[in-house]
Amino acid sequence: MKTSSKLAILSILFLFLTASVTFAADDGNTKPRLSSAGTLTGSAVDIINQSSVSGNVKGVSCNFYNIATTGSLTFTVNGATAQTISLPAGVPDVNGGGHTGWIPMNIRFTSSIRVQLSGTGTLDCDVSWALD
Repeated sequence: MKTSSKLAILSILFLFLTASVTFAADDGNTKPRLSSAGTLTGSAVDIINQSSVSGNVKGVSCNFYNIATTGSLTFTVNGATAQTISLPAGVPDVNGGGHTGWIPMNIRFTSSIRVQLSGTGTLDCDVSWALD
């Protein structure tokens, strides 16, 4: 009885430990990419639009040419529902603009990825990503 309960506990523990490691796996054997795009008021532009690929989005960095500018990035992973994040203008610079710094991410995709930039002023973003 004691052996079977210990075995059950160990197997459940093993499942929890390996599941979290599997989903966040990045073994370093990816092909790095850096994509950039800029937008003006009212327009939207694709930074990345790839299908039949797998990999992960590693991070984002954006420059705002006016501190009053707002922006957003929309991520569509594996054709699922689009998720949008709002971008803060970040740290003001001497020219009246701003910079977000690098925003780290680990967005895993297995079949397709689309990253779209939109905003209320002039801004540009860089996206670091990799293919498996």
